[in-house]
Parts: sequence; structure tokens; C-alpha cells
Amino acid sequence: MSTSIENLRRLAQRDVQDHTALFDLYVTVGRDIDYLSIKFGIDPEDLINLLEGYGEKLRITAADVEANPKLAEAIMEDRATARTIEEFGVALDYSGKGRYRKLSRMLIEEYIEKFYPGIASENPENDWICLEAYLDRFHPGWKGQIGETVPAAGENAMEGRIKPGKSKKKIRNNFRLY
Repeated sequence: MSTSIENLRRLAQRDVQDHTALFDLYVTVGRDIDYLSIKFGIDPEDLINLLEGYGEKLRITAADVEANPKLAEAIMEDRATARTIEEFGVALDYSGKGRYRKLSRMLIEEYIEKFYPGIASENPENDWICLEAYLDRFHPGWKGQIGETVPAAGENAMEGRIKPGKSKKKIRNNFRLY
């Protein structure tokens, strides 16, 4: 997903640190759009455009629902979203919020700095760009950082996953104040 050039020009008034913080808080921490818009003093519509400018898919249209049968099933289960699409033609999808809780902020900073102020929808050659595709291309081992591994060829996808759990290793602080 991407946004228009006019939106990107308006979003470029905010510095790269704000873009990084907003994207990081949404993708890794899982903060709501309302919380982020209040905390950073940004219009929710601009925040949605900012996140979509970096490849997030937040807006769901009736055409998207018709084109994707799995999405249609999920929408039918969530009656509020289904009503919103029927009434306004657009709804917001928050399923990507907080999906990479253990992802390093350095990777987020690199991604945002590479594409600041965002990706324009007028360039179809940039449609591949999203956080996952970027990390797969430039940091192939990134899934190991968040507790996932890529299954080997011929291996079942579920067998190749590392399930995160609590470590029983105790960490001792050797700092002493004299």
C-alpha cells in the first residue's frame, strides 16, 4: 500500500524521528491510531496516510472484500467492520498492529530512513515495498530475531517455527555501589 504525493508532501513537514516513532509504536508496540494521534498531535487521517506510505494496509474497501474471499469471511465475523464498509465504503483494519513485538528499532529506523517521507502510489514499481519484503531482501535472518525461522525446503511450515517462551536462565547484576 502507498499514498499520494500530496499526502507525502504534507507528511514531510514532520521529521524522520516522528515517522520512525509513529511507525515503531504501531508495528512493534501495538498502539492504537487514536492514542498515537493524541500523543504526537497528528490528525488521524494523516497518521493513516503515514502508515500506508510505508507499506501498511489499513483501509479496507468493498472491492478488497469482494476480491479476497478469506478477507470477506473475516469481515462477516466482525459485524462492526461489515457495517462500516456497507455504510461508508471503507473500514480500517488493525490486524497489523503490534505484530513484531521483538523487532529491533534499528531495523525500523533503517527502513524509515530509506523510504522517508513514504512511498508514492504513482510509482507502480514500488508496490512491492512493505516492512516484511524490505527485511527479507536486505536482512534475510530478521525472523530469527523475533522468534521465527524460515522453514527449509520440503519442511512443513509449522515444524520450522521456534516458539517463543520464557527463558529459565537467571541474569545476575554484578554492579556494586561502594
